[in-house]
Amino acid sequence: MVNNQQRGFVIPLGLFLLLGLSITAFAVANTGFFQEKMAGISVAMQRDFMAAETSVAQQEEAMAALTDLTGENLIDDMCGIKEIVGQAGGVTIQTTYYSPPPNGYNWGDGDGKKVRICHNNNNELDLVISINGVDGHQNNSDVQHDSDYLGWCNVGSLVVPDDPWKTCVEKYGDTAKRLSWQQLWDT
Repeated sequence: MVNNQQRGFVIPLGLFLLLGLSITAFAVANTGFFQEKMAGISVAMQRDFMAAETSVAQQEEAMAALTDLTGENLIDDMCGIKEIVGQAGGVTIQTTYYSPPPNGYNWGDGDGKKVRICHNNNNELDLVISINGVDGHQNNSDVQHDSDYLGWCNVGSLVVPDDPWKTCVEKYGDTAKRLSWQQLWDT
């Protein structure tokens, strides 16, 4: 005898399992898409970083090769320090780069053959003299007063050394190099 009162339990159970599997599959697929997108962004950021760093390195090499800084936009024209910026995509790299003066003192008029001296007597006066006229000692004929020093007279600026008698080479060395590095992301 057949029971006509049976109810269909298999169909709702099958639909419920199908719904659960669909939700799980959607969540797994979504996670995979997000991971792929994040990996792509990471690769693009790394590529931009390398391109910006390459740009900075090329500008630094060009700066190091200069023997005349005339016309260069420097943040310290006495010691030959320049801000260099490289950009690629959303990455900006800023460095300060030091190019040592070929005469060992300061860049003077920008060509390295003369040096700039702050001559303090009754008033401040910048002198630009031949490199042959300076030996770096306080009793030199061109650097004769106690307050004279190698460099600009504008007090409180970047170009006045902490110790007036330190040359650029004594402060930063005799090789071209980076003094600072900063990375900025455009998010």
